[in-house]
Amino acid sequence: MAENWTYAKRQLCCSDCERTFVEGEEVYSLLRIVVDELQRVDLCRASFDDRDPSQDVVYWRTSHREKGGALKVDFDMLLAVLEKLADDPREERRDLRYLLTLLLVRHRKLRLERVEARQGVEFLILRKIRSKTTFTVESRGLEEERRAQLSAILAGLLDPTIEGGLEASEPS
Repeated sequence: MAENWTYAKRQLCCSDCERTFVEGEEVYSLLRIVVDELQRVDLCRASFDDRDPSQDVVYWRTSHREKGGALKVDFDMLLAVLEKLADDPREERRDLRYLLTLLLVRHRKLRLERVEARQGVEFLILRKIRSKTTFTVESRGLEEERRAQLSAILAGLLDPTIEGGLEASEPS
């Protein structure tokens, strides 16, 4: 499991080439895995085209704004992350996938259809609202500290205006 989870607030420049974004410019935000660490980066078009896509978990396009309104969550992006993490066997990714599922259920983007037990492991069978698309997610018994860590990671990924780092071994 990752020892250190870190994330940074969105900068005013490209994470790779450090060129300053201009108002209304197309910006590519992505989650990528570098040395078993989940990172959120914002790239200009040129850096996005030159990146190594094998590290990508998911990406989305947005426009740079100097001043923004309320945080708008891209639920389609979260559903894409949920799909992308489906076959990842690593414990921390399975934990993140479970918490992400709970978030999507809470915001009524997924509906719990049923719960199944397979070889002593409980799985949630969920359906995307207004769709026949289903997701099977392992039910994870997360301890309070681990859930708080993952919640903070999700908050950092969703809200680029906050900055922080979490030590897995640090007491809460």
